[in-house]
Amino acid sequence: MPTAAPRLVFLIPAVAAGLVVAAVVSLSAQFDLRIVVGAAAGLAAAAGVLVWLDRRASRAVLSAIGAQQLDAGSETRLESLVASMCASHGIAEPSLYLVDSQALDAAVVGRGNETQLVVTTGALRQLDRLELEAVIARQLAQSGAGVHAATTLASVGPLLGPLAKLVRRVQLDRQRLALTDVQGVLMTRYPPALAGAFQKAARGGGVAGTVSTRHLWMIGPLDGTAGVQPPLQDRIDALREL
Repeated sequence: MPTAAPRLVFLIPAVAAGLVVAAVVSLSAQFDLRIVVGAAAGLAAAAGVLVWLDRRASRAVLSAIGAQQLDAGSETRLESLVASMCASHGIAEPSLYLVDSQALDAAVVGRGNETQLVVTTGALRQLDRLELEAVIARQLAQSGAGVHAATTLASVGPLLGPLAKLVRRVQLDRQRLALTDVQGVLMTRYPPALAGAFQKAARGGGVAGTVSTRHLWMIGPLDGTAGVQPPLQDRIDALREL
């Protein structure tokens, strides 16, 4: 999970927009208070962009990864597992989304208690009940500012231009990402199930996606490109030692 407060990432495009508006207003005004008016207009523009980016973040990310909302009753095994897990651990139930992909993967998107759990069709078809439960637990273990910040980073990434790589490097911590595996296992108390899911995922192809969304996925790309998650075999070995 990213390490900074969610809205800090939004400040980069918001401040840039504010500076542009402030400069335009200051140059076009014809009276002595143009600097003050320009500054006020710039602050208002920055605040407006900040709110707009925050509100559209989840929708933008779900669209970017090709997620479609699950029709109620169409995947009863997934729905019952999520409902049971949330009830047992006092977690607000997320909306459920599917990505049509043979890859075995899952992601969580959202803000506060308004989260969306995304699962690939490959995971639904190839994981047994215990493995799927372990994957769901691993994703539900992420909550609060961590999910919000991860969603923010994914949605704003394309707007950051050359700064995107630097921001991701500063924000993403492999150690924190790896700890999420342990947090998920604490919910199920059965590490072999998550390790088994990871092993099955390693035999297939990784989920497709942009550089900006890679950190959202439990597994991420397996195409030889540099990912943000720790090496999958290291994660499997760590789970087998628990």
